[in-house]
Amino acid sequence: MHASCSTPALPQASTPVWRRPAQTLWQVGILIAAWWAADHAAAALQLPFSGGVVGLFVLVALLASGWVKPGAIELGANWLLANMLLFFIPLVVSVVQFTDLIKAKGLILLLDIGLGFACVMLATAFAVEWVCRYERKLRLKKLLRQRAARSAA
Repeated sequence: MHASCSTPALPQASTPVWRRPAQTLWQVGILIAAWWAADHAAAALQLPFSGGVVGLFVLVALLASGWVKPGAIELGANWLLANMLLFFIPLVVSVVQFTDLIKAKGLILLLDIGLGFACVMLATAFAVEWVCRYERKLRLKKLLRQRAARSAA
């Protein structure tokens, strides 16, 4: 048995306790500002879809091009996703206000909502699967280039 050749890691300076919440708040603010700008752009250009959709496409393009690194919005996006239920509370309150409609057309509404939910889940699953395959393909190409460079040297 032989000793490891690696040197022990140097102790890392501890980060201040306030740094992570401050970064999260900053990133949430950036995401809200991006949504606001995309919403105004969609309204100014009279696009047939919402500013949220425009912002989503712009953000995906910026992430794919490398102009925005995922770490620049990761904490804020994770916080928004973790607290998403809070954003749906007004929806629940409005449903309570329309009990007559729910009694009259409840089954049709439930079917529509279920179908819409299934479509969103399927579209999300296909998009995630496509991105995962694309990333795997990129990693494989990089690995093959590295191996070819190593064997050529």
